[in-house]
Amino acid sequence: MGRMDEEKKIYTKNLLRVGIPYREIQTQLKIKFGSGFSNTTIQKIQVEVDEDENLRAELERVKNELALYKKLYFELLEAMKEKL
Repeated sequence: MGRMDEEKKIYTKNLLRVGIPYREIQTQLKIKFGSGFSNTTIQKIQVEVDEDENLRAELERVKNELALYKKLYFELLEAMKEKL
């Protein structure tokens, strides 16, 4: 994939993230780059965007769980020290 195609893909991802419809994305791509992507390609990019968002949500959930487990560990460690 060339540099221009990579820039178009990144631009398309940004438009998809804000909820722009495919037809408007095609128009924006043609204005900015002189050509668009096929709707199938945009659908594939949409799948990537959705997967990225799901992974970000999962990462946030795991970070929160880790913080909770660390807190519980140190509370347990402190309680054990007091008993000894």
